[in-house]
Amino acid sequence: MLTMTAMGTILAFVGSYCIVWWLYENLRTPVQLLLSGLKQLVVQNSLPEKYGEWAVVTGASDGIGKGYAQYLASRRMKVVLVARNESKLNRVAQELTEKYGVRTKVLVADFSKDDELYDRLKRELAALDVGILVNNVGMGYDRAMCVDELPSGVVRSLLKVNIESMTLLCHALVPAMKQRGRGLIVNISSLSAAAPSPFLTVYAASKAYVRSFSVALREELCQHRVEVQTVLPGFVRTNMTEVITTEFKDGPIAKHLVPLDDYMRYAGFAIGKTDRTCGYWTHGLQYAGLNLVPECVRMIIQKTIYNTLRKANAV
Repeated sequence: MLTMTAMGTILAFVGSYCIVWWLYENLRTPVQLLLSGLKQLVVQNSLPEKYGEWAVVTGASDGIGKGYAQYLASRRMKVVLVARNESKLNRVAQELTEKYGVRTKVLVADFSKDDELYDRLKRELAALDVGILVNNVGMGYDRAMCVDELPSGVVRSLLKVNIESMTLLCHALVPAMKQRGRGLIVNISSLSAAAPSPFLTVYAASKAYVRSFSVALREELCQHRVEVQTVLPGFVRTNMTEVITTEFKDGPIAKHLVPLDDYMRYAGFAIGKTDRTCGYWTHGLQYAGLNLVPECVRMIIQKTIYNTLRKANAV
Protein backbone atom coordinates (compact mmCIF):
# COMPACT_ATOMS: atom_id res chain seq x y z
CA MET A 1 0.00 0.00 0.00
CA LEU A 2 1.51 3.31 -1.03
CA THR A 3 1.77 5.94 1.66
CA MET A 4 0.58 9.50 1.07
CA THR A 5 4.21 10.64 1.00
CA ALA A 6 5.14 8.10 -1.65
CA MET A 7 2.07 8.98 -3.71
CA GLY A 8 2.94 12.66 -3.46
CA THR A 9 6.50 11.94 -4.60
CA ILE A 10 5.29 9.95 -7.61
CA LEU A 11 2.83 12.69 -8.63
CA ALA A 12 5.51 15.35 -8.22
CA PHE A 13 7.88 13.33 -10.42
CA VAL A 14 5.23 12.78 -13.10
CA GLY A 15 4.26 16.47 -13.02
CA SER A 16 7.89 17.59 -13.27
CA TYR A 17 8.51 15.17 -16.12
CA CYS A 18 5.50 16.51 -18.06
CA ILE A 19 6.49 20.15 -17.45
CA VAL A 20 10.10 19.56 -18.55
CA TRP A 21 9.06 17.92 -21.83
CA TRP A 22 6.39 20.54 -22.53
CA LEU A 23 8.95 23.28 -21.99
CA TYR A 24 11.44 21.48 -24.23
CA GLU A 25 8.92 20.97 -27.04
CA ASN A 26 7.63 24.53 -26.96
CA LEU A 27 10.68 26.60 -25.98
CA ARG A 28 13.33 24.95 -28.12
CA THR A 29 12.23 26.83 -31.25
CA PRO A 30 12.53 30.33 -29.72
CA VAL A 31 15.81 29.31 -28.04
CA GLN A 32 17.19 28.01 -31.34
CA LEU A 33 16.13 31.23 -33.06
CA LEU A 34 17.82 33.32 -30.37
CA LEU A 35 21.07 31.35 -30.45
CA SER A 36 21.15 31.22 -34.26
CA GLY A 37 20.44 34.95 -34.42
CA LEU A 38 23.35 35.67 -32.08
CA LYS A 39 25.60 33.35 -34.08
CA GLN A 40 24.62 35.18 -37.25
CA LEU A 41 26.01 38.39 -35.78
CA VAL A 42 29.44 36.74 -35.66
CA VAL A 43 29.37 34.38 -38.66
CA GLN A 44 27.53 36.06 -41.52
CA ASN A 45 27.04 33.47 -44.23
CA SER A 46 24.47 34.40 -46.87
CA LEU A 47 21.85 31.84 -47.84
CA PRO A 48 23.50 31.21 -51.28
CA GLU A 49 26.88 30.68 -49.58
CA LYS A 50 25.42 28.34 -46.98
CA TYR A 51 23.07 26.27 -49.13
CA GLY A 52 23.52 26.97 -52.84
CA GLU A 53 22.58 29.48 -55.53
CA TRP A 54 19.01 28.48 -56.33
CA ALA A 55 15.79 28.13 -54.33
CA VAL A 56 12.82 26.17 -55.68
CA VAL A 57 9.43 27.31 -54.40
CA THR A 58 6.22 25.46 -55.26
CA GLY A 59 2.86 27.22 -55.16
CA ALA A 60 4.85 30.40 -55.77
CA SER A 61 2.19 32.39 -57.62
CA ASP A 62 0.23 33.42 -54.50
CA GLY A 63 0.13 33.47 -50.74
CA ILE A 64 2.81 31.93 -48.55
CA GLY A 65 4.67 30.49 -51.55
CA LYS A 66 4.97 33.93 -53.13
CA GLY A 67 6.01 35.27 -49.73
CA TYR A 68 8.86 32.75 -49.49
CA ALA A 69 9.93 33.52 -53.06
CA GLN A 70 10.09 37.24 -52.26
CA TYR A 71 11.96 36.68 -49.02
CA LEU A 72 14.54 34.37 -50.60
CA ALA A 73 15.04 36.76 -53.52
CA SER A 74 15.63 39.57 -51.02
CA ARG A 75 18.43 37.41 -49.59
CA ARG A 76 20.06 37.15 -53.02
CA MET A 77 18.82 33.67 -53.88
CA LYS A 78 17.98 32.90 -57.50
CA VAL A 79 14.45 31.53 -57.51
CA VAL A 80 12.66 28.82 -59.49
CA LEU A 81 8.94 29.55 -59.34
CA VAL A 82 6.66 26.52 -59.71
CA ALA A 83 2.85 26.63 -59.99
CA ARG A 84 0.09 25.96 -62.50
CA ASN A 85 -0.79 29.56 -63.50
CA GLU A 86 1.85 30.72 -65.99
CA SER A 87 0.69 34.33 -66.20
CA LYS A 88 0.81 34.75 -62.42
CA LEU A 89 4.24 33.11 -62.28
CA ASN A 90 5.57 35.45 -64.95
CA ARG A 91 4.30 38.45 -63.00
CA VAL A 92 5.98 37.25 -59.82
CA ALA A 93 9.19 36.54 -61.73
CA GLN A 94 9.17 40.05 -63.18
CA GLU A 95 8.56 41.56 -59.73
CA LEU A 96 11.50 39.65 -58.23
CA THR A 97 13.86 40.59 -61.05
CA GLU A 98 12.89 44.27 -60.99
CA LYS A 99 12.90 44.63 -57.20
CA TYR A 100 15.84 42.43 -56.21
CA GLY A 101 17.83 42.01 -59.42
CA VAL A 102 17.95 38.21 -59.15
CA ARG A 103 17.62 35.55 -61.83
CA THR A 104 14.39 33.61 -61.92
CA LYS A 105 13.05 30.58 -63.74
CA VAL A 106 9.39 29.75 -64.28
CA LEU A 107 8.19 26.15 -64.38
CA VAL A 108 4.49 25.53 -65.00
CA ALA A 109 3.18 22.45 -63.20
CA ASP A 110 -0.30 21.30 -62.20
CA PHE A 111 0.38 18.92 -59.33
CA SER A 112 -3.26 17.81 -59.23
CA LYS A 113 -3.24 16.33 -62.75
CA ASP A 114 0.14 15.81 -64.41
CA ASP A 115 1.70 12.48 -63.39
CA GLU A 116 4.65 12.97 -65.73
CA LEU A 117 5.72 16.35 -64.39
CA TYR A 118 8.21 15.04 -61.80
CA ASP A 119 10.54 13.61 -64.44
CA ARG A 120 10.26 16.91 -66.31
CA LEU A 121 10.98 18.96 -63.20
CA LYS A 122 13.92 16.75 -62.33
CA ARG A 123 15.41 17.31 -65.81
CA GLU A 124 14.81 21.07 -65.64
CA LEU A 125 16.43 21.37 -62.21
CA ALA A 126 19.33 18.95 -62.74
CA ALA A 127 21.69 21.65 -64.03
CA LEU A 128 20.96 24.08 -61.18
CA ASP A 129 22.68 24.29 -57.81
CA VAL A 130 19.46 23.92 -55.82
CA GLY A 131 20.22 24.82 -52.22
CA ILE A 132 16.72 25.40 -50.86
CA LEU A 133 13.48 23.59 -51.67
CA VAL A 134 10.25 25.07 -50.32
CA ASN A 135 7.40 22.57 -50.63
CA ASN A 136 4.54 24.99 -50.22
CA VAL A 137 2.02 24.00 -52.89
CA GLY A 138 -1.16 22.93 -51.20
CA MET A 139 -4.88 22.58 -51.61
CA GLY A 140 -7.58 23.16 -49.02
CA TYR A 141 -11.35 22.98 -48.72
CA ASP A 142 -13.70 25.62 -50.11
CA ARG A 143 -15.48 25.27 -46.78
CA ALA A 144 -15.45 22.93 -43.80
CA MET A 145 -17.40 19.76 -44.54
CA CYS A 146 -17.68 16.02 -43.87
CA VAL A 147 -15.53 13.61 -45.87
CA ASP A 148 -18.53 12.18 -47.73
CA GLU A 149 -19.56 15.69 -48.81
CA LEU A 150 -16.29 16.17 -50.71
CA PRO A 151 -16.37 15.26 -54.42
CA SER A 152 -14.12 12.24 -55.08
CA GLY A 153 -12.07 14.30 -57.54
CA VAL A 154 -11.34 16.84 -54.80
CA VAL A 155 -10.21 14.08 -52.43
CA ARG A 156 -7.79 12.72 -55.04
CA SER A 157 -6.47 16.21 -55.78
CA LEU A 158 -5.94 16.91 -52.07
CA LEU A 159 -3.82 13.78 -51.73
CA LYS A 160 -1.84 14.44 -54.92
CA VAL A 161 -1.15 18.10 -54.20
CA ASN A 162 -0.59 18.00 -50.44
CA ILE A 163 1.21 14.65 -50.11
CA GLU A 164 2.50 13.38 -53.43
CA SER A 165 4.09 16.65 -54.59
CA MET A 166 6.19 17.12 -51.46
CA THR A 167 7.25 13.48 -51.28
CA LEU A 168 8.29 13.15 -54.92
CA LEU A 169 10.08 16.51 -55.06
CA CYS A 170 12.11 15.56 -52.00
CA HIS A 171 12.82 12.21 -53.63
CA ALA A 172 13.99 13.98 -56.79
CA LEU A 173 16.20 16.68 -55.22
CA VAL A 174 17.63 15.04 -52.10
CA PRO A 175 20.32 12.97 -53.92
CA ALA A 176 22.04 16.09 -55.31
CA MET A 177 21.86 17.81 -51.92
CA LYS A 178 23.43 14.79 -50.24
CA GLN A 179 26.17 14.70 -52.87
CA ARG A 180 26.98 18.39 -52.29
CA GLY A 181 26.81 17.99 -48.52
CA ARG A 182 24.50 20.98 -48.06
CA GLY A 183 20.91 22.03 -48.57
CA LEU A 184 17.68 22.99 -46.86
CA ILE A 185 14.17 21.61 -47.36
CA VAL A 186 11.27 23.66 -46.00
CA ASN A 187 8.02 21.69 -45.87
CA ILE A 188 4.83 23.63 -45.16
CA SER A 189 2.49 21.69 -42.91
CA SER A 190 -0.30 23.31 -40.88
CA LEU A 191 -1.36 23.96 -37.31
CA SER A 192 -4.26 21.64 -38.11
CA ALA A 193 -1.71 18.79 -38.01
CA ALA A 194 -1.53 19.21 -34.21
CA ALA A 195 -4.62 16.98 -33.83
CA PRO A 196 -7.22 15.14 -35.90
CA SER A 197 -9.59 17.79 -37.27
CA PRO A 198 -13.19 16.71 -37.96
CA PHE A 199 -14.80 18.59 -40.87
CA LEU A 200 -11.30 19.25 -42.21
CA THR A 201 -10.38 15.58 -42.09
CA VAL A 202 -8.51 14.98 -45.36
CA TYR A 203 -6.65 18.30 -45.32
CA ALA A 204 -5.55 17.98 -41.70
CA ALA A 205 -4.49 14.35 -42.21
CA SER A 206 -2.46 15.31 -45.28
CA LYS A 207 -0.68 18.00 -43.26
CA ALA A 208 -0.02 15.50 -40.46
CA TYR A 209 1.70 13.37 -43.11
CA VAL A 210 3.84 16.37 -44.07
CA ARG A 211 4.85 16.86 -40.44
CA SER A 212 5.70 13.20 -39.84
CA PHE A 213 7.56 12.86 -43.15
CA SER A 214 9.59 16.01 -42.51
CA VAL A 215 10.69 15.05 -39.00
CA ALA A 216 11.77 11.59 -40.17
CA LEU A 217 13.51 12.97 -43.27
CA ARG A 218 15.46 15.40 -41.08
CA GLU A 219 16.91 12.48 -39.14
CA GLU A 220 17.88 10.69 -42.35
CA LEU A 221 19.64 13.73 -43.82
CA CYS A 222 21.34 15.35 -40.82
CA GLN A 223 24.46 13.22 -41.28
CA HIS A 224 24.75 14.61 -44.81
CA ARG A 225 24.47 18.22 -43.56
CA VAL A 226 21.14 18.67 -45.30
CA GLU A 227 18.57 20.43 -43.12
CA VAL A 228 14.79 19.96 -43.03
CA GLN A 229 12.44 22.50 -41.49
CA THR A 230 8.78 21.84 -40.74
CA VAL A 231 6.50 24.89 -40.79
CA LEU A 232 3.10 24.71 -39.07
CA PRO A 233 1.21 27.93 -39.85
CA GLY A 234 -2.15 28.79 -38.41
CA PHE A 235 -4.59 31.11 -40.18
CA VAL A 236 -2.77 33.50 -42.56
CA ARG A 237 -4.54 35.99 -44.82
CA THR A 238 -4.16 34.31 -48.24
CA ASN A 239 -6.39 33.10 -51.09
CA MET A 240 -6.82 29.79 -49.25
CA THR A 241 -8.43 31.57 -46.28
CA GLU A 242 -10.46 33.98 -48.42
CA VAL A 243 -13.70 32.22 -47.50
CA ILE A 244 -13.09 33.17 -43.85
CA THR A 245 -12.44 36.83 -44.63
CA THR A 246 -15.48 37.14 -46.90
CA GLU A 247 -18.07 34.97 -45.20
CA PHE A 248 -17.05 35.45 -41.57
CA LYS A 249 -15.41 38.88 -41.56
CA ASP A 250 -16.98 39.79 -38.21
CA GLY A 251 -16.09 36.49 -36.56
CA PRO A 252 -13.20 35.87 -34.13
CA ILE A 253 -11.22 33.71 -36.58
CA ALA A 254 -11.29 36.30 -39.36
CA LYS A 255 -10.16 39.00 -36.96
CA HIS A 256 -7.10 36.94 -36.01
CA LEU A 257 -5.90 36.15 -39.53
CA VAL A 258 -2.23 37.15 -39.74
CA PRO A 259 -1.34 39.45 -42.67
CA LEU A 260 1.02 37.71 -45.08
CA ASP A 261 3.77 40.33 -44.82
CA ASP A 262 3.81 40.05 -41.02
CA TYR A 263 3.86 36.27 -41.24
CA MET A 264 6.79 36.21 -43.67
CA ARG A 265 8.92 38.51 -41.52
CA TYR A 266 8.86 35.87 -38.79
CA ALA A 267 8.87 32.77 -41.00
CA GLY A 268 11.68 34.17 -43.15
CA PHE A 269 13.82 34.91 -40.10
CA ALA A 270 13.42 31.26 -39.03
CA ILE A 271 14.84 29.88 -42.30
CA GLY A 272 17.96 27.86 -41.53
CA LYS A 273 17.75 28.54 -37.78
CA THR A 274 15.37 25.91 -36.42
CA ASP A 275 13.99 22.55 -37.52
CA ARG A 276 10.41 23.46 -36.60
CA THR A 277 8.44 26.67 -36.49
CA CYS A 278 4.85 27.84 -36.70
CA GLY A 279 6.15 30.83 -38.62
CA TYR A 280 4.52 33.44 -36.40
CA TRP A 281 4.63 34.03 -32.66
CA THR A 282 0.86 33.89 -32.06
CA HIS A 283 0.67 30.60 -33.96
CA GLY A 284 3.48 29.30 -31.75
CA LEU A 285 1.45 30.19 -28.66
CA GLN A 286 -1.58 28.40 -30.11
CA TYR A 287 0.54 25.31 -30.78
CA ALA A 288 1.96 25.41 -27.25
CA GLY A 289 -1.55 25.73 -25.83
CA LEU A 290 -2.80 22.75 -27.82
CA ASN A 291 0.12 20.69 -26.53
CA LEU A 292 -0.95 21.36 -22.96
CA VAL A 293 -3.98 19.09 -23.34
CA PRO A 294 -4.52 15.46 -24.44
CA GLU A 295 -5.20 14.67 -28.09
CA CYS A 296 -8.89 14.05 -27.44
CA VAL A 297 -9.25 17.59 -26.09
CA ARG A 298 -7.24 19.03 -28.99
CA MET A 299 -9.57 17.21 -31.38
CA ILE A 300 -12.64 18.70 -29.66
CA ILE A 301 -11.12 22.17 -30.04
CA GLN A 302 -10.44 21.58 -33.73
CA LYS A 303 -13.90 20.10 -34.22
CA THR A 304 -15.52 23.11 -32.58
CA ILE A 305 -13.64 25.58 -34.81
CA TYR A 306 -14.38 23.84 -38.09
CA ASN A 307 -17.93 22.85 -37.21
CA THR A 308 -18.62 26.52 -36.44
CA LEU A 309 -17.33 27.45 -39.88
CA ARG A 310 -19.34 24.63 -41.46
CA LYS A 311 -22.61 25.66 -39.80
CA ALA A 312 -22.09 29.33 -40.55
CA ASN A 313 -21.50 28.54 -44.22
CA ALA A 314 -24.64 26.40 -44.39
CA VAL A 315 -26.87 29.22 -43.16
